[in-house]
Amino acid sequence: MLTLVRQALAILLALLALRGVRWAYAGFVVLAVAYFPAHVGFHLQPRACELVFDAPLALFSLTNYAHIVLFGTFFLFSALHAVADSTPVRPAMIFAAIATLLMGALIELAEGATGHGHCRLRDLIPDGAGIVLGALLFLGLIEAWKFVRSARQ
Repeated sequence: MLTLVRQALAILLALLALRGVRWAYAGFVVLAVAYFPAHVGFHLQPRACELVFDAPLALFSLTNYAHIVLFGTFFLFSALHAVADSTPVRPAMIFAAIATLLMGALIELAEGATGHGHCRLRDLIPDGAGIVLGALLFLGLIEAWKFVRSARQ
């Protein structure tokens, strides 16, 4: 039941954030980061984060397609939120990139603090790939929107 309430709240906050409501965006981020502590009943069991990796592990991390898709989606969500708040495209993309990297770092820290999941610095690599994917989709959406608007005139 609590999971259903959390999911409904996340959807409501996401919809409000996409309309440019800043507090809803912040609430969505807090809710996402709070998932890990809530999942373990707020019983923190800190574990060390893996901070060192080599080139083969860095390349291997790019096979973490779930991170790429999730963080690509978060980038797109963040950029659309910024544009809905009347931010020009380039600053919106910069905001979204910074927010996505920060979210990735917060998720890794939450995993390390709770012992749920694996806190690894190298997980920021697929998050960065997600930023590239999200940016390409965002630019595609912007161009499609411009095309539709010009076709209407």
